[in-house]
Amino acid sequence: MVGPTTQLDEAPLTTLVDGSPASVAPMRRFPLWPAVVIGVWAVLLVLAGEPSTLLARHWPLIFLGFAGAVIGNATAVGGGMVFIPAALFVYHFPPLVALQLALGTQSIGMTSGAFAWVRRGVVPLSALRVAVPGLLLGSVLSTLVVRPNGMLIKGAFGPVSIVVGLLMLFLLDRRGQRSDIPARARLPLAAVAFLGGTLTGWVAVGEGEVVAAFLMLAYGLRADRGIGLGVVLLSINSIFLVLLHHFVYGGVPWSMILFTGLGAVFGAQLGPRVGQWVGPRRLKIGFAAVAIADGCLFLFQGLRALH
Repeated sequence: MVGPTTQLDEAPLTTLVDGSPASVAPMRRFPLWPAVVIGVWAVLLVLAGEPSTLLARHWPLIFLGFAGAVIGNATAVGGGMVFIPAALFVYHFPPLVALQLALGTQSIGMTSGAFAWVRRGVVPLSALRVAVPGLLLGSVLSTLVVRPNGMLIKGAFGPVSIVVGLLMLFLLDRRGQRSDIPARARLPLAAVAFLGGTLTGWVAVGEGEVVAAFLMLAYGLRADRGIGLGVVLLSINSIFLVLLHHFVYGGVPWSMILFTGLGAVFGAQLGPRVGQWVGPRRLKIGFAAVAIADGCLFLFQGLRALH
């Protein structure tokens, strides 16, 4: 009598030349997150109203957000280094709108990148307890006390951009060996995070760069750990700042951030891989050249405005 048949859950089998069975490797599955991101984005686009008009007007911003996020997550330098010059000189946005666009896009792109860096296991998360209070205090100072305006944003961006570019060149061959941040670095780290939060509140650039550069120069922290920490801190800083702008000033260009943010999500995931593929040395040289050129352009524009 034949017994009941059963269904097997094992992987499908094939046959080798000698007749013995062999398992077939399961098909590689594609990640679902890109489809989820695009689906959520499409829903938000419809909810924003007039989706076809917004798409026709703002679709190039997707590529701007992608480029800024790739650079930001490969070097810990905020995408503001890309967004603010493009918003001012290409799209001719007012300086405060350019700042808000940069902060809003970074809050999406750097957060996406921060998760990628944390998954790699190279972020010294214990440093957040020391750095986050300092960056929040600096952000409040530069947003609510010494408020950003057109003159301050344009005037500060040039020098900050040049200093960031020079820091990149200075760190070109720096090879740190330390994996952890020593206890004696806590107070200096809090002070540097405060400085970074202040600068980011004015020009959307500063927190990730100054913290990463400081820890690498002063304490020999490994470059990947310094950059990973910088990306996480800039993510926190950008979220906090864009919320301050939304509730205090209003006028945050969310319809444009919807497009730059989409590009930033994908660029953020690619950023660390681009850093490995291009190589840290060539990446730093190229970025430093762009940062210094940006800074000189802003200084030149400022000098012209004085005459």
